[in-house]
Amino acid sequence: MTGNDGNALHGLVLAGGQSGRMGEDKGLIAYCGEPQVLRLSRLLAEFCASVRVSISPRQHGVGSYASVGTIIDDEPDRGPAGGLISAWRAEPAAAWLLVAVDLPLLDRATLDALTGGRCRAQLATAFRHRDGPLEPLCTIWEPAARVVLERRLEHGDASLRRLLEAGPVCELAPPSPEALCSVDSPAARARVSRLLRDRR
Repeated sequence: MTGNDGNALHGLVLAGGQSGRMGEDKGLIAYCGEPQVLRLSRLLAEFCASVRVSISPRQHGVGSYASVGTIIDDEPDRGPAGGLISAWRAEPAAAWLLVAVDLPLLDRATLDALTGGRCRAQLATAFRHRDGPLEPLCTIWEPAARVVLERRLEHGDASLRRLLEAGPVCELAPPSPEALCSVDSPAARARVSRLLRDRR
């Protein structure tokens, strides 16, 4: 959990999005009997010194969010980058293992590969999808990336993926590509729910 440079690895679940396409709070959806925000918090706790959930002010104290440690995203218009910057304001020296709350297939093997392949000398450690792009929302972000991200935000660029592609980052192949599948619509939710039922 702690690297040679003293930077502990902390978990961050990004749950503060609008969930507009889904039509309901994605963090409160229970795919396997447990709300996503609780499942991912528990999963990250196996790999991290602590786990926090990035939320919007409207989610504070609501449902399952009342039982987890939270960080209010004070940059909501900047998407995931705003949640990450808000987390660094709370823990400036932290390395963040960041995951989006809409990853119901994310598993222990994927996080084991990510943490096992961590390169502290780079800005981040990230998976590259088979179809090309790097995945910014299941990634270890090192403290050095904070200054780079702040600079990019000053110039109006809030894309975490573009930051990754600019590098330097440590690139990994995901052990299970489907584990990085984001679910942001009712149709996608139905497909994943059927898949999970079939696995039981």
